[in-house]
Amino acid sequence: MKLLKTKIWHWRDIWLLKWCAFLFGIAVGAYFHTWVVQYAWVIIIVALLFALRPAVAYWKD
Repeated sequence: MKLLKTKIWHWRDIWLLKWCAFLFGIAVGAYFHTWVVQYAWVIIIVALLFALRPAVAYWKD
């Protein structure tokens, strides 16, 4: 079994994975509400930093 292989995703698979991650994030955020509120700014800054590289790579081409 090849663990890391190139796969061309269908748009529905990406859409479903995106919504799965979104809903899982809502569930985790609801469960750990006090911790999430306490570190909200840190989470926002880290999320923006993580989004920076893909955004630059996308608009670079």
